[in-house]
Amino acid sequence: MMQIFDNKNIKKRIMFNKDSDYYFIAYNSILILDSLNCYEGKVNFYDYRKLIYILPFISSESILVRSIGNSSTSQEDLKLLEDIYIKSKLREPILKSILFTLERKGYLILEKNKSRNCIDVRLLPETLPKGFLNSDLFKTEFENITQFKKSYQRLSFINLETLIEKLFKEKGVIIWDV
Repeated sequence: MMQIFDNKNIKKRIMFNKDSDYYFIAYNSILILDSLNCYEGKVNFYDYRKLIYILPFISSESILVRSIGNSSTSQEDLKLLEDIYIKSKLREPILKSILFTLERKGYLILEKNKSRNCIDVRLLPETLPKGFLNSDLFKTEFENITQFKKSYQRLSFINLETLIEKLFKEKGVIIWDV
């Protein structure tokens, strides 16, 4: 007897640990770039490092809901945001490696931005597997990205420091600069 799994079960099986799952980071980065219309010949996503800080918010509805729209941050939420910041900071090299791999595969373009002193990203959606960006498998992430974009505008253009300011510092998280 063959057991049939729906897409959510398949997706959950490939995500062992969201913090270090390369597939999770790769497909959510692609979804963010697509949602922000960061395509070849259109718009750059300035500073690829911002992606790793956005990922936790779009991958968990509970984190998203707890972090947007709250004028005051509870101690529990503050601890959650501190953990997100620290883990994201530590995963920057993983994201860089994943993006370079995706560039070699032809799915996106990385470009040095000399004026901003960062690396920008553009998606090449025509090179992705057919139906990837329209899959119901990523419905939750697309909904979360839409909600996130409403609260944090100009995500493609703002610099990393401004994003960190809005996501963490304004909520009371103590940030260190390296």
